[in-house]
Order: sequence, then C-alpha cells, then structure tokens
Amino acid sequence: MDELLGPAIKCFGQILPGVNYLDRPGAYAFLLNPNRELAVIQTSYGMFLPGGGLDPGEDDLTGLQRELREEIGYELVDAGFLMRAAQYHWSEHYQSYFKKIGGFYEVVATPPPGEQCADGHALLWLPLERAAWELSQEFQRWAAEEFSRSK
Repeated sequence: MDELLGPAIKCFGQILPGVNYLDRPGAYAFLLNPNRELAVIQTSYGMFLPGGGLDPGEDDLTGLQRELREEIGYELVDAGFLMRAAQYHWSEHYQSYFKKIGGFYEVVATPPPGEQCADGHALLWLPLERAAWELSQEFQRWAAEEFSRSK
C-alpha cells in the first residue's frame, strides 16, 4: 500500500504506539452544484465527502463511481485527480483502527430523478468555504481547504 502514498503525501491523525492500523484505500468526490456549493454527506457519524473505501479489485474511479451511486444516486460522468492524503483513525462503524489513504477528485456527475440517498445518509449542499470546516475528518477538511483555494 505504500506505493499509494508517494513521496509527498500529507498524513493526519495520531499514530498510537502498539496499534496496528489497517490500510484502507478510498476515493472521495468534490462535486459542486451550479451555485458552487459542495456536496457533503451527513450520517450519524458526522459529515463526509461523497465516496469511501475501495472494495477488493477496485481502482479509485471504479470505487468512486460505485460510492456515488450507492450513497447519493449520482452517476459519475468525469473525474480529475487532485490530491492524495492519509488519515490515521479509529472507526466506530467498523470498530477498528485504519490508515485511510484517500484520493480526492473533482467530479462531474448527473443527479438521480428525485432524492436517492442511502439509508442513514443525507445529501447537503454547503458553501465551499463552510464545507471545509464542517467535514468530520481532518484529511477531508485539508483537502477541501486546498480545493477551495484553487476555485
């Protein structure tokens, strides 16, 4: 998995001594609406960018396409790679320690006819600057700040 990190990746979170972190590659979307608001997913665990962990055999784009469809019903049209970052953290959902290695993409995606969010997920559209502060994970906040600066 170290090949995903590359020489200059930003890492966030605290590495606890004696903890074995499981590598968890993932892909995340920066999806803007015509009002330049960013798509953010609200769950009982917090606010996150659309996207998530890759299934075995998936590359970033295949995983991102699946995650967009599953979480918010959107169909991926195009995606441009922006950056990669890592986050060491404890997952309440999986009850495990992970080293999340995320690829971040600016995407174009078509909405579904009507709202089609996964159970326990709500799609919110936040002003780009606010989204950078609202996201629950530090590596996503950093990526959103970087993305916001480029817009």
